[in-house]
Amino acid sequence: MRGAIKSTLVILPLLLGACQQRAPQTTPATQEAQSHQIAALIAGTRYLKTQCAYPGLPSDGQIEQAAYGAAHQRGWTLPGGLGDRSENLYQQLLRDKTPQATQCEEFRQLLQPFITTLPRA
Repeated sequence: MRGAIKSTLVILPLLLGACQQRAPQTTPATQEAQSHQIAALIAGTRYLKTQCAYPGLPSDGQIEQAAYGAAHQRGWTLPGGLGDRSENLYQQLLRDKTPQATQCEEFRQLLQPFITTLPRA
């Protein structure tokens, strides 16, 4: 389970970094993957803020809006229920047996490209 979240977070910097091309059309599977990636992005950033005391992160609402904005810039259409999905992923991170210091360091590195786009708290 952690591997799926971690692999999603590994892919996110690539997707949310320099590549800004819009896909001509999306399939339901593509939309599902995009939705999962944005939910994982929100959950991972929230984990950094609440569990790792990462300095300067904005409110959860601002984190969500920045993630939705990143999806919109790429032409992604996100379905409803993203908040619930993000919350479920966040709860999975809380239950994960990986040492918290390890999780915090990994998320700091993986989410840095997204974090730099956020407004400062």
